[in-house]
Amino acid sequence: MKIRNLFFTMAVVAVCLPAMAKEKLATAEQRFGGKIEDAENPSFRRHVVPLASKLGCSGRECHGSFQGRGGFQLSLFGYDFEKDHTAITNDTKDDIRVDMDDPAKSLFIQKPLKQIKHKGGEIYEEGSWEHNLMLKWIQQGAKLDVVETGAFDRLEIFPKEIVARKVGESIQLKVLAHWADGTVEDVTEFTRFRTNDESVVLAHEGGRLEIKGKGDSHVVAFYDNGVAPVPVMLPVSQQVGSKYPKVRATTPIDKAIATKLQKVGIVPSEICSDQEFLRRVTLDVTGTLPTAQEVKSFLASKDKNKRQKKANELLSRPAYAAWWTTKINDFQGNSPNQLRINNYARRINPSRDWYDWVYKRVLENQSYDKIVEGIVMGKSRTSPDQDYKSFTKEM
Repeated sequence: MKIRNLFFTMAVVAVCLPAMAKEKLATAEQRFGGKIEDAENPSFRRHVVPLASKLGCSGRECHGSFQGRGGFQLSLFGYDFEKDHTAITNDTKDDIRVDMDDPAKSLFIQKPLKQIKHKGGEIYEEGSWEHNLMLKWIQQGAKLDVVETGAFDRLEIFPKEIVARKVGESIQLKVLAHWADGTVEDVTEFTRFRTNDESVVLAHEGGRLEIKGKGDSHVVAFYDNGVAPVPVMLPVSQQVGSKYPKVRATTPIDKAIATKLQKVGIVPSEICSDQEFLRRVTLDVTGTLPTAQEVKSFLASKDKNKRQKKANELLSRPAYAAWWTTKINDFQGNSPNQLRINNYARRINPSRDWYDWVYKRVLENQSYDKIVEGIVMGKSRTSPDQDYKSFTKEM
């Protein structure tokens, strides 16, 4: 009995340790608020750039625009640290953005306080932790510390999933940044938050979420090069928990779907008939209807695994590769006009080349992550100087 109690205690401690650890981490207000002389020395990469991004300074509607604002341009959302440091610290003929002799007179300080004309208005108040952080960074030499900071490891967010109870409920997120040197920081106040559906949940500054309606969505957190999504749900019915009926799920995908539906309070429909299954699976996989002979043969079959076999047979058809290549190209917006706009005029038929590239990989049953990697990373050519004609033949 004592051993069982010991194991139980150890389990409770193991569960609580992560929560205890994140609670001990100091907040931005605790680290940079109060008297400026008592504040921590901020990091350009870890604090200055993320804060400017969260405040909207490096957003596409402000200085992150491709043409900047007011003669001052930052990288979009602060992803180019060297470029941003140069932009902030390099003075122009008329403007001293960073004044090392009198940091408080720096444009980088005065404009967000609206002490001088600023189209963006007041960004933060004088004496706030945000003001202290920016000012102290200049006081400490306005250094670029990307190399000293080291590599960013990962972003962690709590809670990892939210199943709300009612409209109007408020939930506070906490975001931790893990660095390669083992450092862990509470970066909630430096993080940008975005909701995928405002009718379900609103994401307020500082990571406070507000439940607006029934359904499910995600809130996505952005810090440095880390991205962390949090599923947010408010059940659409009372059929949750013990009130949810038992649902038959035999495959890993079905089990994952059933788990999600249970959290949202949606009871799936009954298993469809053979006629419905054949029509749906043929349309989904090949984009065509089954022939009359296929229908008769399928309905007459007594094979218990006929649905699985039919799905596999459809996936082996050339029509599957053609149909899903067309869908993928639609998702990507592939069209001759669009590709010509994007500087592909030297290619004879860029839209067809793109289609053929995707078709080959779907036909070979390459995984979607590899297809996306090939598109995003552009690793398809066998040599940097390979021309389009030879590439198209070789691919």
